[in-house]
Amino acid sequence: MAIDLNILADEEGDGGALPDLNEAQVNLEEEGEGRHAIEAEGGGVVHPFDLNLRAFDLNMEVAGEQEQVHPDNDQQGMQYDMDVNANGNEEQEIELGKKEELPDSDEEENDANANEPINARELTNPQRRSIYELLLTKSLDGYLEKGSTRVVAEVFNVSIRTVQRIWKRAQLCIAQGVQVNVDSRKRYNCGRKKVEIDLSVVAAIPLRQRSTIRSLAEALGVSKSTLHRLFKEGHLRRHSNSLKPYLKEANKKERLRWCVGMLDHRTLPNNPKFIEMENIIHIDEKWFNATKKDKTYYLHPLEPEPYRTVQNKNAIEKVMFLSAVARPRFDDEGNCTFDGKIGIWPFVRKEPAQRSSRNRERGTLVTKTIKVDRDTMKSFMISKVLPAIRACWPQEDARRTIFIQQDNARTHVPIDDEQFGVAVGQMGLDIRLVNQPPNSPDMNCLDLGFFASLQSLTSTRVSSNMEELIENVHKEYNDYNPNTLNRVFVTLQSCYIEVMKASGGNKYKIPHMNKERLEALGILPKALCCDHQLYERAIQLLVD
Repeated sequence: MAIDLNILADEEGDGGALPDLNEAQVNLEEEGEGRHAIEAEGGGVVHPFDLNLRAFDLNMEVAGEQEQVHPDNDQQGMQYDMDVNANGNEEQEIELGKKEELPDSDEEENDANANEPINARELTNPQRRSIYELLLTKSLDGYLEKGSTRVVAEVFNVSIRTVQRIWKRAQLCIAQGVQVNVDSRKRYNCGRKKVEIDLSVVAAIPLRQRSTIRSLAEALGVSKSTLHRLFKEGHLRRHSNSLKPYLKEANKKERLRWCVGMLDHRTLPNNPKFIEMENIIHIDEKWFNATKKDKTYYLHPLEPEPYRTVQNKNAIEKVMFLSAVARPRFDDEGNCTFDGKIGIWPFVRKEPAQRSSRNRERGTLVTKTIKVDRDTMKSFMISKVLPAIRACWPQEDARRTIFIQQDNARTHVPIDDEQFGVAVGQMGLDIRLVNQPPNSPDMNCLDLGFFASLQSLTSTRVSSNMEELIENVHKEYNDYNPNTLNRVFVTLQSCYIEVMKASGGNKYKIPHMNKERLEALGILPKALCCDHQLYERAIQLLVD
């Protein structure tokens, strides 16, 4: 049975028999200064402090030593909260004069945990003072109304225990007779110190040692995590560098002459402005791949990783296409009257299979790629490109000279080719070939952005063989947005300006004009203006 340690054994009477506590009536009588005696029926003596309570430090100085203890008043009695510090010593905090009790049951602790913020944070000193000031407004004569800490915790989005610790600390200051101070006791320079790195030495490190975080961290003598944190903070930036064609001085002058030639002569020399390029057709070839060796996907955490296979990853199915585009045209209301897509044609042929296989019988027509040389290109230009131009070209510009711009590849048709001239004469149109400057893919809207965009769209479709690849390319080409193609032509004119700034060179960044927003507002220009001084400078360079 349980024995109450507060009852002293009777040394003379009943040999230490324990009295019946259910019938005991406790009376408090003062015995000397600061001492209390409790007598129970039967003459037993009871200690003034309940020895069944958990231990506390009797040496602690408590304000108001003359104050008597009332065991029957649980709500207004002092509460002792034991906290163990890092050294294993026990510290005590006293809660004085509070009507609201701290949660000491499992149910109340669960309620407190439910109100804790999602992300823990450190309160600043002004925030801690604001919490205490709000608590003071909800207190009366040093007593908090029930539920006050919960309300304050919800206001500041902190846990109830945080608010209670601030209030208890303030009450302890009052009990000790010192000024209330609820500021954080953490030192300003506490915690792990950041590793200081002189990033000015990064520029002195060779570029070949700065291609990855690992190599740059090794060159700087720091950890990868430290360097990655600096990158996330914006102290380092990632740069994707691409190779550009080497340009001789003659090439630069030719590029500069080409850009100046694209200016409308009617606006020279006071207000240089580029032509609208509505009568220029850009043609070029492009390899389209069925897939790539490495592709990036976004997966669900529980989704299995895709498994892709191919017979030979160095021989992925690919087809070369000849494409021709012109600038789209729109009416005053923004409706497209001409999408600018002349056509796209694969360099393939159909031939019967030489032998049977598990996929087809002998004699079945299969698609094969063909060799692209000058004769092949001339044949495509005469039999495919010219008829497509005559079929889709706007009737209002039928008498206007049409220029077909091509690069200087050896397989392209010479500008003075007789067979091509005869074929053009039979069309009834004035079509002329013109070669863009050498080593200048940025002078053609196909290489500038159209081909990359079309390849990206085609990659979203499944192409398991050559026939499916050709079908997907044709589908994406026909569905290509004319507004996007029109923005590529505007970007081409902005590149002309950058080339003139670079004195005919190609060391520049493609400018961003936020063309999509301008197009939505209806203020996207058809032709860009060139600075007068830039035009004069370009002319001077060409003269020199």
